Amino acid sequence: MLIRKVVRHILIVFALAFSLGAQDKVFFGNLHSHTSYSDGSGKPVAAYKHARDVAHVDFLAITEHNHAQAEQGASADRRDGILIAKDHDLYSGSAATSLISAAHAANEDGSFVAIYGQEFSSISSGNHVNVFEISDVITVPNGAFDQLVTLLETVRDSRNKQPIVQFNHPGLNDKNPAKDYGEDDFASQAEWVEKVGKFARTIAILNGPHDVKTTDNRPPGSLEGQYLHYLQLGFHLAPVADQDNHYQTWGDATVARTGVIAPALTKADILDAIDQRHVYATEDKNLRLIFKVDGHLMGDEIPAPAVGSLLPITFSIKDDDEPNAGYSIEVFSGVIAGTPAVEIDKLETDGDTTNGQIDSIKYEGGNQFLFFKITQVNEDGVKDRAWTAPLWLVPGTAAPPPGTPTPPVTAQGCPAGDHFVASKKRSIYHCSSCRDAHNISETNLVVDDDAVRGRTLHEGCPRK
Repeated sequence: MLIRKVVRHILIVFALAFSLGAQDKVFFGNLHSHTSYSDGSGKPVAAYKHARDVAHVDFLAITEHNHAQAEQGASADRRDGILIAKDHDLYSGSAATSLISAAHAANEDGSFVAIYGQEFSSISSGNHVNVFEISDVITVPNGAFDQLVTLLETVRDSRNKQPIVQFNHPGLNDKNPAKDYGEDDFASQAEWVEKVGKFARTIAILNGPHDVKTTDNRPPGSLEGQYLHYLQLGFHLAPVADQDNHYQTWGDATVARTGVIAPALTKADILDAIDQRHVYATEDKNLRLIFKVDGHLMGDEIPAPAVGSLLPITFSIKDDDEPNAGYSIEVFSGVIAGTPAVEIDKLETDGDTTNGQIDSIKYEGGNQFLFFKITQVNEDGVKDRAWTAPLWLVPGTAAPPPGTPTPPVTAQGCPAGDHFVASKKRSIYHCSSCRDAHNISETNLVVDDDAVRGRTLHEGCPRK
């Protein structure tokens, strides 16, 4: 046990040491796994322990199926016959064995982050999405993504913020791909992208193999084409490498990892980083990548410069056990609802790099995005790939010239001096002078942008 703790400490020190700045640290883990509380095996307590002490990952998300259909097709040795859909206490009950209780017990800021969640929908009804860190089992009908959006607009996650959604194994619904992630539940594709995209932050570019009992397997082929497809539609998504564990190999079924760039290994920091899409997917379990454009991490949305301007790109690459590996860096660029993302440049570099620069990429105009695909040639000749999140260049959002006065923030439609308030349990918000606003308890009170997001103004507000 002492040796395990020492090894764990060394790994954390390496993670903390690698950065381009004090806020840029890389942590590795897996955002998609199961136990016997849906169609996997084992229990959440064992899963988090295995991920921490055996797989030595920094974070693990257990994401149980929320619907009874998950039972179908599961082999007898992987099934209790009781799912969180049937027994909500398995998810949110007070017993130490419930998923949320197990996550709270296993989470240790600075050492290991235990994330809980649910995998919503079935493949035939719109494919699967993960919803992270909400307090109750999702009970909207299977595959009803419009109703899922309505629910997510009224709840908050463990950070008291908007829940985070992940697209799992895209393209799996090959019989009716138009249904993937609920496109058919909305009046138009534009409405679907807007409403589902409000919550979606990540997409699996590597997934599984979910049904292996051995460790350190190579992941199956990438879903790069699906990644490009959803980016071009207008979704702002970062790629993840998930194992979708169904056996007791949580975190080490494959060598693939999801990398998260965060200030520290705390649950709040990891979730915030995922929310900001500071995420990448890698086939190498400890390949640390930090790419920036004009000082902004990949995953950010930034004001577009003048058309034709060179984009200042910096990068850092480090592999703890292969410091002399060679790399190719492919630059992909596309335009939302326009030019599909294609490779526009490629360069080579050798060994760990701490202050690399790319000075050949220009802003071409429109809603352009770009990301990087990194291929590592190992000593054994195996090529490990990694994909960064995109960075989006948003035209017409440049900062005003220095000295421009900042207009006062007011609550539109409310008396002067008011601000917005809401209860985190309600789907409406109020002007702060409304008499009904005074009934909101301090525990449930949210204000300003958080109060408005996903809610509608109380009818007749402000009531006196």
